[in-house]
Amino acid sequence: MQKSVLAEIVRALSKKESRDIHKWLLSPAHNQRQDVIRLFEYMHKSLSDADTAFEKQRAWKYVYPDEPFDDARMRQVMYFLLKGIEEFLVFDDYANDPVRFNIALTRIYRNRNLTKAYRQAYRIGNDSLESQPLRNHFYLMHRYFLEQEEYEHRMTITQNAPVNLQETADALEQWFAAERLRISKDMLAHHRILQTIHYDYGLQNEILTYSEQKKLLETPAVGIYYYAYQALTNPQNEDYFDELERSLHQEMEHFHRSEVRTLYLAALNYCVAKINQGRNDFASRAFELYKKGLKTGILLENNLVSRYTFGNAVGAALKIREFGWAEKFIHDFEHHLDEKHRKSIVNFNLSRVYFEKGDYDKAQRLLFDFDYDDMLLNIIAKTMLLKIYYEQGEFDALESLLESMRIYLQRKEALDPARKSAYKNLISLMKKLLNLNPYSKTQTERMRSLVEGTDPLMEREWLLRQLDGNRR
Repeated sequence: MQKSVLAEIVRALSKKESRDIHKWLLSPAHNQRQDVIRLFEYMHKSLSDADTAFEKQRAWKYVYPDEPFDDARMRQVMYFLLKGIEEFLVFDDYANDPVRFNIALTRIYRNRNLTKAYRQAYRIGNDSLESQPLRNHFYLMHRYFLEQEEYEHRMTITQNAPVNLQETADALEQWFAAERLRISKDMLAHHRILQTIHYDYGLQNEILTYSEQKKLLETPAVGIYYYAYQALTNPQNEDYFDELERSLHQEMEHFHRSEVRTLYLAALNYCVAKINQGRNDFASRAFELYKKGLKTGILLENNLVSRYTFGNAVGAALKIREFGWAEKFIHDFEHHLDEKHRKSIVNFNLSRVYFEKGDYDKAQRLLFDFDYDDMLLNIIAKTMLLKIYYEQGEFDALESLLESMRIYLQRKEALDPARKSAYKNLISLMKKLLNLNPYSKTQTERMRSLVEGTDPLMEREWLLRQLDGNRR
């Protein structure tokens, strides 16, 4: 019974919800069975410990202490309790959302032909919708439902008077466009993570064109997802990202926190891709997004920051030489990392800071202690060691690491092909760099052309610095 739906729900209730449900069940309007109340009391007490399993036989002894166990009867009282809790949860959800509550009332009063009550519920619902700050797809959905209720109400009065059909149609189209764009953006992001999954984008292209022609981009929920989708699919046109970035800095109060987080991640992934292409101007833009997203908690989920977001924030700071911010961020936010990964991620990112500051001894000590099963972080750590060995003239260690890294990349079939090629090209060019005569202008220029023309390539900027004889 550990997997019982009822047990799962009771475990998840807050203390306030448990108190309110107990009051709900005590009311004859919602429940007239004492065994349901006793079962809830037993489960609330016994399941407060997350490790305690729910056992029907023990619950039975509490609910019916003087009767022999009857499994069918026990399942019946469990069913009634489940329904009672679910009814409360639905009621509580609606009661705490004045817009949805009053939309439901407008429908009830309209169906009962209670005109005055309908007008009041419609007015309160409309005022509640417009006074709250959200202008996301939920806002557009509720806007449509209110318009639909008003249309149905007017049609019951007379069919000869003007009705709000245009407003209803406009509200529906805005809602649909925002939802389609939001879902398409998520489809695209998910496909890039798991490329074996393929989605049918349906009317997506038509929605893009329609949104442009009908000026729906002025609607916040349509505009921001339009620009997010276009930025991801047309990264070469940076105007889309410019608009997405502007919206992220100016319009975030119009969206739920979870929505803002996914939009931030979409913008940051765009910046990271540009940075990997050598566009360091995007590092400062990413840095500002990370600063704001971390300060406001947008990039935290359940008070935790992912190790990738953590590392990318450090990377953006290092790109623009904000060493002090990066080091302070690591110490200030390390407690937001998952505890089982914390030490490795902190050491890894501190090593990056020390490397960029030129403190190779500290960086190297931390890298030697780095032990993590994440493939990409291991490759980045190995790349740092390669650069340290080269800059410190430890060429035997460098050649050995180049070969072991080549073999490592060859074995990692799951690594993104473009990223794998970029690292393979780095290894190839570093081997050529080892054999380069630094006093030969011809060889140096040939090498420079090779570095500039190789694509994809990791550490292009660092390689060019070595050719200029400027190691830091």
